[in-house]
Amino acid sequence: MTSSATTWRGSTMASRAAERREQLVRAGYGLLGGEGAAATTMRAVCRAAGLSLRYFYENFADREALLIEIYDQTARGLVDAVTMRLADAPDDETARARAAFDAAAQYFADDPRRGRIMFRETLADDTLRAHGADVLPAFVTLVAAQLAPAQAARFTAAPGRTPLPVSAISGALVALFLDWLDGDVEANRDEVVDYATRLTITILGLT
Repeated sequence: MTSSATTWRGSTMASRAAERREQLVRAGYGLLGGEGAAATTMRAVCRAAGLSLRYFYENFADREALLIEIYDQTARGLVDAVTMRLADAPDDETARARAAFDAAAQYFADDPRRGRIMFRETLADDTLRAHGADVLPAFVTLVAAQLAPAQAARFTAAPGRTPLPVSAISGALVALFLDWLDGDVEANRDEVVDYATRLTITILGLT
């Protein structure tokens, strides 16, 4: 041990703790995105991370807290990908909608585990179902507000409530992207993006 009680082999205790947390999240991500929520148990995550249960409980209250963290990190990645694409998109509403959905499609195509976490496992696990029911409408609201900033108030509701068009789009997009990622629809990526664009523009009444 070094002269400082807070370091070990050149690493601070805080950095080691952060590293262990990241190991657990990475292991959980691999299990949740690869095998599903049922396989993502605390013991399975610890085995995959090479850590003991003691370290799991140092970072997460329970399995559900880890699942939510994995989902939220995946959702934040989607928001970042879409926001970056919209920053360079033209002012035309249809073009901006298409840019947003193309960025989303690329994000899921780059790592199919992301789509499974955000869409399939929200149908299989009660914790993710409840959490996703809050997060996905918030994402749709974000996109809708960027498509038509002057009409942003239309897509915002009181806490705990979801505007009707946002709810409709959220459900439709989950089904559309899930079926596409599973290969259950006869459509390529461009066709899915175009359809999602037309659907969103129509439901939001931006035509």
